[in-house]
Amino acid sequence: MSREQHLVIEVFGEGTTDIGRNGQAQRPTSGVVPILLHRLCGKPETMLVRRHGIPFLQHKASGRGWKNKAEAARKIARRNGSHAAVFVVDSEGDLKARSEALTQGRDAGPSRPPMAVGVAHPCIESWLLADAAAIRRALGLPSTPNVPAEPEKLPAPCDDSRNNPKTTLRNLVGERRKELPMEQKDRIAKAMNDMDLVRARCPLGFAPFTDEVEKHIRPLF
Repeated sequence: MSREQHLVIEVFGEGTTDIGRNGQAQRPTSGVVPILLHRLCGKPETMLVRRHGIPFLQHKASGRGWKNKAEAARKIARRNGSHAAVFVVDSEGDLKARSEALTQGRDAGPSRPPMAVGVAHPCIESWLLADAAAIRRALGLPSTPNVPAEPEKLPAPCDDSRNNPKTTLRNLVGERRKELPMEQKDRIAKAMNDMDLVRARCPLGFAPFTDEVEKHIRPLF
């Protein structure tokens, strides 16, 4: 398949766990967001993603800061001639303000290219915790781990460094480092095949993101 037949999605996020490593347009095989985006779009062979990290903001950053970054992300996608943009951040406990700000940024200015925004609550690892069977398959665990029924109710890492989705995921697999390595998180995301389950267990963050993707991105394919 020639490069001209591919559709390039610009993906913006906060770190390598979320988006994978920055670089040229590539297949969506790394980064939790690109991997799940690919699945939500029906795993099209034509999808390529170009990843962008976003500058760190303090937890108490104003909503306007996130609005401006979302608006800038679409401008970058338009300038690059890409087919769409996807912008996902962690809520860090500030779900309402960040969701509203990203929506405002998405809706500011021209409506092209299409853009989907999302807020993982309280962080992207909540989505991974939603599917215990995927964790078992991905990491070769001897049994299905006992995951929280409502992972979005765990504290944000900035509020509780010992008990949050990152540490809960790490503890499930007996990892001794601060958190599970990015490569293992990618494997879990690739093993997740029940998006309805993730929607049900993460209704505050993943369900709205799924709606965004189905409305703005999936129709491209």
